[in-house]
Amino acid sequence: MRNWKLFAFAWMVLCLLSAALAGCSSPVPHDTGKMYTSSVADKLNPPDHLMQQIWEENHQLYQKILALPYNQELLSGKLDEEVFRDYIIQDYHFLQNYKKVHGILLAKAPDEDASRFMVKMIKLIDGEIESLHTVYIERYNITSQELTDPAINPSTEFYNDFLVKTATLEPFEVGLMATMPCHWIYYQIGIDMKKAEKVQDNKYQAWIDQYGVATWENSETKKMVDFTEKYMQATTDENRLKMKSAFVTAMKLEYMFWDGVYNRVEWVK
Repeated sequence: MRNWKLFAFAWMVLCLLSAALAGCSSPVPHDTGKMYTSSVADKLNPPDHLMQQIWEENHQLYQKILALPYNQELLSGKLDEEVFRDYIIQDYHFLQNYKKVHGILLAKAPDEDASRFMVKMIKLIDGEIESLHTVYIERYNITSQELTDPAINPSTEFYNDFLVKTATLEPFEVGLMATMPCHWIYYQIGIDMKKAEKVQDNKYQAWIDQYGVATWENSETKKMVDFTEKYMQATTDENRLKMKSAFVTAMKLEYMFWDGVYNRVEWVK
């Protein structure tokens, strides 16, 4: 009886050993037409066109911005001129802060390409202030006090604070990503508004025509998207998630900026 148990045990060990050896020496399966991927590799090697992917994921939010009463009435020419005047003031404050944010990013630039690009962006922001806003500041008799008064709308201040905080406290690429919706949304709104039939004698048409002028391939917006894409591809998984979050938050703040101007949202007095 004892010998039978010993024989059974030995036979079980031999079977297990044979199975293990067979598993180790099994050949690599032939290609069956299926793609074998590694979940770890998928995380470490992000797919191409991350920026475009994020834009598409948030396209409904962009559509909500385009559909805002402010933008639709701007397109139809029915927007109250007092609302547009307040928009110019709020946008002036925003752009001054936006230039400051790019200055912070310039100080944190990780390489020469980033430094040169930030200098270029600061010049473009200055150019926008000069070419667009100066004309309307004069047309609507906006005073220097209105341009220097720190009591800006809550939504404008919230947006400004978010951009400064993100550029200051987060890695360069996260701060950079937070600035992207402003570039991209204005370009796309210009493109989409030009697709609509022009309203005769629309007093805002010249403003609309300033945005979305170049084709996508030749636009400054595409250059900005491509520039940001490079840093998004190179950064860590953690920072990519932060970049995505910053982009979505900034898009929501773009919505709140226009909505706040249209509804004349002000601080409680």
